[in-house]
Amino acid sequence: MKQQPFFSVMEGRGKRALHFLILAAYLVVSPSPSAGWSRLAGNGATRCSGRVEVIYIVSDFVYSWGTVCDDGWDLKDAEVVCREQSCGIALEALGSAYFGQGTGKILRSNVDCSGSEASIDVCRYRSYIKDNCTHGRDAGVVCSETLPDPTLSLYSNEVTWGQDVSITCSVSDKFSGGTFILQKTSGSFSHTQPSSTSSVTFNLHNVNFDHDGLYQCQYMKTSRRFSSSSVRLTVTVSFPKPRISIYPVGEVTWGQTVEITCSVSTQVLGGSFTLSQIQGSFTRSQTSNTNSATFNIPNVDFDNEGLYQCQYKKRGSSREFSSPLSDSVRLSVAVRLQTPSISLTSPSAGLVWGPEGAEITRGYSFVLTCSVNSRFSSGRFFLIFSDSNITDSKPAVNNSASFSFPVAEYEHQGNYSCVYEVTVSTRTFNSTATAPITVIIKFPWMLLVSSVVPVVLLLLLVSLVVLLVPRRRRQTQQAHIHTTVTLKSCNEEDDISDEERIYMNVETLNTYRNFTKQLEGAEREETEEKR
Repeated sequence: MKQQPFFSVMEGRGKRALHFLILAAYLVVSPSPSAGWSRLAGNGATRCSGRVEVIYIVSDFVYSWGTVCDDGWDLKDAEVVCREQSCGIALEALGSAYFGQGTGKILRSNVDCSGSEASIDVCRYRSYIKDNCTHGRDAGVVCSETLPDPTLSLYSNEVTWGQDVSITCSVSDKFSGGTFILQKTSGSFSHTQPSSTSSVTFNLHNVNFDHDGLYQCQYMKTSRRFSSSSVRLTVTVSFPKPRISIYPVGEVTWGQTVEITCSVSTQVLGGSFTLSQIQGSFTRSQTSNTNSATFNIPNVDFDNEGLYQCQYKKRGSSREFSSPLSDSVRLSVAVRLQTPSISLTSPSAGLVWGPEGAEITRGYSFVLTCSVNSRFSSGRFFLIFSDSNITDSKPAVNNSASFSFPVAEYEHQGNYSCVYEVTVSTRTFNSTATAPITVIIKFPWMLLVSSVVPVVLLLLLVSLVVLLVPRRRRQTQQAHIHTTVTLKSCNEEDDISDEERIYMNVETLNTYRNFTKQLEGAEREETEEKR
């Protein structure tokens, strides 16, 4: 191979460089509306619409423009031309010499751009022109002139939980067709909707806190995406006043378990209820998946007394929403004491139960006992005497107390009942009184009988003696006469043996002596009575 002289080589390189510089200068100062390696020309052409023409070198320092055949011409190819012309995006890729037939060479056919190239000069194409590629098939484009920056609009930026929301994405009216995409800037939310017009409306039904946030609209034409600025959608919620109820209703017993229920009419579930004491330190919160929550307060005491209110809270994506405070409900605590029992005994067995009550013999002792079954064992019993102002009290020992009456008197007669009293946290509570026991003091008839009977017996004995003394005197006189007669008879009877006579005399003598003693005793008694 023959080597060219150095200056000859340098002359060729300099010539090409000079051609490039001249071409660049021409492109800069050319009055043509074209820019870069292509231009838009033809009938009805504007800065951003017309027949596509590409520059080429005819000879040294001579340049001209050729056309492009519409074989394989599409929006991706037009997109590159519009970008090169700084005319926005390609709206249409036209063929069949829409802007009129060009002159000169048909430089390219079957142009194949991806759509992302900076110039049509770097796209693939076929330089061999078929016979059927005439100027009657010159390619053209319609560009948007400006970029189709979409806009996003909301009827209201702040909506209520559960409402339906419409978000509209739109571009300029000169853009028709394309695809709109609504996205949240954070999260996975994305809705895509094609449109044959320049706008589309996205409907969000029953919005909740998941919909709260920043939204952006994208418009996609050919292979390019254009994004709008972000718009915030704020989801709020307005809760009604909760309801509050207490069980048991009214005054509750000390030590009992109380239930306070809070409820709210809303579809926004999964929040928390807060129960608080208006004047006190009691506060409790409870999460609920329903529209109510029940708070249990076991073993209530006087510290739990007071007014209570409820509030419902629900946290959104970035805020916490609270309901108004409910009306108040009062918790009142009382000590309810069981009615005590009362019993009566008499240690000295002077008690008899009659139809009208307990009969106590006067002078006998009796005991009244009060007892109660209560958790408050440090109370005090009061014995109430209803027929007088007498009230006695004693401390409870093993839940009972006894009141003794050593000697029953008539002033003790009446109705007795018991009352139990306790003091809890400086407050005094009394039970209801027992059913009364009626005490009747009766006269001691047995004592009277025991003292009268000896007197009566003595009187009877005296009367008997008075009646018997005269009778005894008469009997003595008769016995004396009988003895005399007997002695005389004995003397006259000679036929009686000596032994028999001795026996008769001795028996007669003994009878006489006994009679004499009886007579003397009767005379002494008579003398004493006279005294």
